[in-house]
Amino acid sequence: MFRYPSHGRALVAALGLFAPYGTVSAQAVTTDTLIVSLPGALSLAVDANPELAARSWDPIATRGDLRQASVLAFNPELRFESRAPSDGLGERYEAELGLEIEIAGQRGLRTRAAREGLMSADSRFRDVGRLVLADVARSYHRLVAAEQRVALLGEIEASNERLAAAVRTQLAEGEVSVLEANFVAVEAARARARAIQERSLRATAILELSRMLGVDAERGLRTVGPGAASDNRGLSSLDDALRRARADRPDVQAREREVEWARQVERLARRERLPNLRLAALATREDPLVDPRFGVAIGVEIPLFNRNQGVTDRRTAEVYTARAELGATETIVRLEVEDAYRRYQTASREVEILEGELLGPSRENQRLLDIAYREGKIDLASLLLGRNQLLDAERAYWDAWERRERALTDLRSATGAILEGVTFTPGIDR
Repeated sequence: MFRYPSHGRALVAALGLFAPYGTVSAQAVTTDTLIVSLPGALSLAVDANPELAARSWDPIATRGDLRQASVLAFNPELRFESRAPSDGLGERYEAELGLEIEIAGQRGLRTRAAREGLMSADSRFRDVGRLVLADVARSYHRLVAAEQRVALLGEIEASNERLAAAVRTQLAEGEVSVLEANFVAVEAARARARAIQERSLRATAILELSRMLGVDAERGLRTVGPGAASDNRGLSSLDDALRRARADRPDVQAREREVEWARQVERLARRERLPNLRLAALATREDPLVDPRFGVAIGVEIPLFNRNQGVTDRRTAEVYTARAELGATETIVRLEVEDAYRRYQTASREVEILEGELLGPSRENQRLLDIAYREGKIDLASLLLGRNQLLDAERAYWDAWERRERALTDLRSATGAILEGVTFTPGIDR
């Protein structure tokens, strides 16, 4: 049995080297630090995300297309010809007021096509919002995990420094060997290096999330922490998730609208083969002594050479392309849902195992190591080995926690559930 002199053990115990690492203490923040929850972060992104703001004008532009499609295609045309201008413009002249009229329903088809385009643009804008919210959620969870790891390593770093100071005292008093003192110094240096790395990762996560939320990173940003359990309402089975994705994915809805747009444009191209009718009112005066004569002119273009053949072929190909793209999108959505659901189930089981079978025993081991060291039953090497085991367990837990939250975010994004209760306002100058 290995025993240290009681003076050394008491000194080490007095320095508080055996505080449990399972509970991460709160970080110190300045008074103007922005502290956000996940719902708060998503709300901020809806209002201030720069990418979302840039794309918010797409539906407004498409509304302009709809407005233009609903007006008459041709303006009235006024023609006036003076036969003898030297005698005065009103002595001998010919005047014509004409209008070209579409008689095959082209205006209605253009309007329906533009309306489908508008609905597609609205769905595309919501899909941009879906992707932005998913990125924000992933960044938020990345920052949460980074904060927890930084706090954990900070506590261990401080504990190692206290241990190193105590061991230096013991070394001076001859209670420990140089090898043991060096071993403690090495572990303290490793903890400092890990803490530096994790702080750098946290700083990167803060910058990334700040950019997505449209806030000044200099102000400081912090999350409220892990919070409650993950919300997977309505996604309890793969069939539920697939059914929801088919109903709620905005990119699928956009593809469906694009198929209908292509069909309407193809019909329009076929209708444009038919000639338009031209009506005109005439007024002619050949002699200053004779009253002007009035009449009506009717004209029809003869589609002899140009019958819109190439445009029709192109529009037909676009219908098949739109249908193929819809099928490809539905396949991608199904694969995304299946992959995210599988990863979420796997990560959830991993978190459960770590919580129930690894963290608990590891934290209990710290208490037992504390007692064993106080009683002189273990040496410093065994103590540091046990502490490293707990550190690895805690870090593994937060890695798994982040994977689970990321997988759930991917699943909620893949099904469109992340858009529940969210309203995007197009055309906002943020």
